[in-house]
Amino acid sequence: MKEKVLIPTRGVIALDIINSLNSMGMETILMHSPEDSLSLPVKLADRSFKFYSSRLEDSYLDGEAILEKAREVKAGYIHPGYGFLAESPEFARNCRESGIRFIGPEAGVLAAVEDKRRLRQTAAAIGLPVLKYSELLRSPLDCEACDEDFTYPLIIKPLKGSGGRGIRVADYRREAQEQVANLLKREDNARNGVFFEEFRPYAHHIEVPFFRDAKDNILFLPEIESSIQRRFQKIFQESPSPNVDERLRACLYERSQALLRKIDYVGLGYVEFLVENGECLFSEINPTFQINTLISEVHLSSNFLKKQVVISRGELLHDVHGVRVVKPKHHVLLVSLMAEDPYSNFLPSSGQISHFFHYSTIRNVFKTTLYTGARVTPMYDPFIGKILTYAVERPNAINDMRSFLDNIIIRGIRTNLVFLKHLLQCDSLRQGDTIVDFLHLKFDFTKLRNSEEEAAVAAALLAADFHLDNRRKNYKAKLEKMKQPGFLKRLFSPY
Repeated sequence: MKEKVLIPTRGVIALDIINSLNSMGMETILMHSPEDSLSLPVKLADRSFKFYSSRLEDSYLDGEAILEKAREVKAGYIHPGYGFLAESPEFARNCRESGIRFIGPEAGVLAAVEDKRRLRQTAAAIGLPVLKYSELLRSPLDCEACDEDFTYPLIIKPLKGSGGRGIRVADYRREAQEQVANLLKREDNARNGVFFEEFRPYAHHIEVPFFRDAKDNILFLPEIESSIQRRFQKIFQESPSPNVDERLRACLYERSQALLRKIDYVGLGYVEFLVENGECLFSEINPTFQINTLISEVHLSSNFLKKQVVISRGELLHDVHGVRVVKPKHHVLLVSLMAEDPYSNFLPSSGQISHFFHYSTIRNVFKTTLYTGARVTPMYDPFIGKILTYAVERPNAINDMRSFLDNIIIRGIRTNLVFLKHLLQCDSLRQGDTIVDFLHLKFDFTKLRNSEEEAAVAAALLAADFHLDNRRKNYKAKLEKMKQPGFLKRLFSPY
């Protein structure tokens, strides 16, 4: 009998899980919201079940309903993907108590990495330099006592939870108080609190991907630079980083290894650092499968979702004894395709896809749930795909990515394709000068606006020229036809 895995998630990650676990001979059972009924994961899963509502609280965040369905279909595994319940210690604990394997770290590990302040305290206790942070803020009035140790601008973060959408930047105290007040309106933030973090706009955001098994065997993958972000959402990532030398790289692996052993982390994860002026400061650990896991899969030529299943069974990593560091053979780039309108302040775009086409080569990967006729909903995150290219040299990888983006056609919604193309043409990016505040300090948005006007004019001229050319061809064809023998006879003959 096939092993069954319940998949209570959506989008590209749901599609990845379905394809990967089907190839392992497992039966994939998808839980989806009514809003996602026509999505590609629903079409490709072995079986699918619908939540009764599209509200997050009644669908992808409804742990009780998910466990009830898992017991009903006799699923042996639950893969939560990323986001939603993927980082919930309570959900992982409830899965274990129900006799279901949670594909991800144990509940105790998730609890250890969930509290960002406590994790930094743990890191500092073993000698790791950490990003400066404040005491917990439970009221806007607490800002006055905390901001004396910080210079503006600063970052305000929720104590628990991941994702950049909950992060704010404040340029002065009054704005900090307003942002804290807004963040505390959310129930989970009001319960857990928020805190200040120092803002380093010229630093590089570096992630160290890893696998660790129950016997302390650790597999380190080449670091990923995720500095270029918009609203703290990663839009351009590359590996290896052009801003990390061998000394820094060894330091990153050494500090990651010490922290993973301290908290006894087993599974897939990412240790995140900020690197500036030769100094690497620990930030946090991301304990889930991510969008950029595809980069590490290319480096290792291996499927990480399958490795997650192996680790969740208590098995050991294959061909890893002690600590293994994978050396990169290629330079890999990854961009995030978003259903956003770059000409309207990146407002989310929704609607039905009227036309979808792309042309891939051996060094391109495009993972998306789009198809002609698909509907992009406004209810969830606007992320709709990830696009990867790789080459031996970084400049070649950038050029390949730019060419590949030109071969993607999406009609029916607005996307950030034009923005990504201009980003890849930016001199600072091409030179490797990628920093945390890149879009504010290095990118010229006026060129994006000018290009839209130029593109509109060019399209109009092209259409006019095409129309005139067709008229000329048709006129010539008619003249030639009229010169044919017997043309008038055939034209006026009743037979």
